Amino acid sequence: MVDYRAGTWWSDRATFAVAQRDNFDGHCVLPTRISAISLTHAIVLVGGQGTRLRPLTATRPKPMMPLVDRPFVAHQLAHLARHGLTDVVFSCGYRPDALESFFGDGSGYDVRLQYVVDPSPLGTAGAVANAFDLLGAVDDVLILNGDILTDLDLDALWQAHSDADAAATVALTPVEDPSAYGLVRLRDDLSVAEFVEKPTPDQLIPGEPYRINAGTYVLSRAVIAGIPRGKSISIEREIFPGIADRHALFGFTSDAYWRDIGTPQSYLDAHYDVLGDRVLASQTPSNTYLGPGSVIATTARIEGYSTIGADSVVEGGARVDASIVGAGCRIGENAQLRGCILGEGVQVGAGVELDGLVVIGDGARIASSTRIVGPAFVDAGDVSSVLLTNTAVGGAA
Repeated sequence: MVDYRAGTWWSDRATFAVAQRDNFDGHCVLPTRISAISLTHAIVLVGGQGTRLRPLTATRPKPMMPLVDRPFVAHQLAHLARHGLTDVVFSCGYRPDALESFFGDGSGYDVRLQYVVDPSPLGTAGAVANAFDLLGAVDDVLILNGDILTDLDLDALWQAHSDADAAATVALTPVEDPSAYGLVRLRDDLSVAEFVEKPTPDQLIPGEPYRINAGTYVLSRAVIAGIPRGKSISIEREIFPGIADRHALFGFTSDAYWRDIGTPQSYLDAHYDVLGDRVLASQTPSNTYLGPGSVIATTARIEGYSTIGADSVVEGGARVDASIVGAGCRIGENAQLRGCILGEGVQVGAGVELDGLVVIGDGARIASSTRIVGPAFVDAGDVSSVLLTNTAVGGAA
């Protein structure tokens, strides 16, 4: 058998997919390569509570949200390992034990993994400073927000940082409308000239490129050492402006795939993108994903980049279209699911219709013949009367 494991760099996605199919064992994230660059250490900021993804994050930290066949942050570890990073610190806050018990020391993911828990919310910069003592004697560190799905070329990012002799470099992604983000303007030498937080139309310059912070940075050791310890501090609002004033903060613009998975719709879209081969990820592209132990009746239909979690059952006549069904769920006869998200252990009765962005927490039960029209949210374990009386939620009956 060809060895598709560490030390190989895939020249195309087809070869990468073959490697995943032939060698993925359900836990290890493969493949990796040994990079020639000297960027080896990363901090992944995984401390947020994921409130925008409630009720799904009521029972798990956001980095442990499944993305197709594995926790979301496992895709990030694979991305780091592919670019030769060897040492990763998870900067944790909410439910840190779930991360450590699953990933351990990182040996199954081709990295050395350490953990630090913020004693209270410290912001992006404070969390980085809190992890400083675990970094060792390295000059530059990659910082990655724990809710970003990307296939950004980290080698090129670091090379641009090194060539510019920058104190810090921020990855930027182009968007059509920057009003929901922070617009970043660059000088001719690619140093950052200005940050404009959620710009209004009158703040935009006709014809200018709209670039936003992509949630991935390279910071020098000196920058991290200069962040006050034990305080809640934002990299974007309190650290970067001062570095930019010294012309030492640079931007690296890339049109690589980029998505913030922090909302239900974006989380759903991330599944479509992974299965549809729109992002290089640790998953073989496919129209659907059926987890191990799942049982699909011969008359059931699974369509449209749907994901069925491990040990779930879809009964006869049911249709699951463009939806996420978590592990251990049961979808009753003739139920219809379109564009919705189910946590783990959800019981959907016969003839149920879930239409649109219906988000259901772990262990909830939906009574037979209920119709729910999204956007709508059902809390974990919910068996409330609004469901049992077969009333439409979030839309017309």
